[in-house]
Amino acid sequence: MTTPRRIYGIYLRLAHAAGTLSEFLTAKGEKVSSTVKLLAQKDRALLLSRWGEEMAELCGVLDGSHHDPYLMEATQCFYWASLYAATAGTTWEALDFEAQRRTAVTSGITDVVELRAACTRLVALGAEKAKPEKLFLLWNVADRLYRLQTKLESQWTIEQLMESDYQEMLKRPYLVPFLDEPSG
Repeated sequence: MTTPRRIYGIYLRLAHAAGTLSEFLTAKGEKVSSTVKLLAQKDRALLLSRWGEEMAELCGVLDGSHHDPYLMEATQCFYWASLYAATAGTTWEALDFEAQRRTAVTSGITDVVELRAACTRLVALGAEKAKPEKLFLLWNVADRLYRLQTKLESQWTIEQLMESDYQEMLKRPYLVPFLDEPSG
């Protein structure tokens, strides 16, 4: 199964190569993907804002006001958090994802209203102050709330969420060189 570390590593490697990859694809007359463009531009304020929008949708899934599947919204939030962190050059170790999972349990955020407010506050800090690991902390809080309210037999595991994202990555030829390298 695919892990969060592997998925993040792909985005981090892609971020390091985005400028060169964009130039290469352009020179060949090929379309440059929106992900590569976002990573090459390094507009962290935009990435943080998009993460906030997706987290609002994920909160809506959790409270029943947004009707997209959890799988889709959870992977989108992980994607935007990854792009935000990768454009800062944040390593997997610095994100300390497993610590963020543990902290999600003791964060004091016990419902979707509190989570939504925490996301809004984090986005309001701006890209200069919002630490990448905090995006993953709040993603993990959302995942914890999902697990508390969803019957075990109906839950997507984290590995299944990441595998879904990985399967989508396999459909993008520009990602092939980044898929099986060591994690970042």
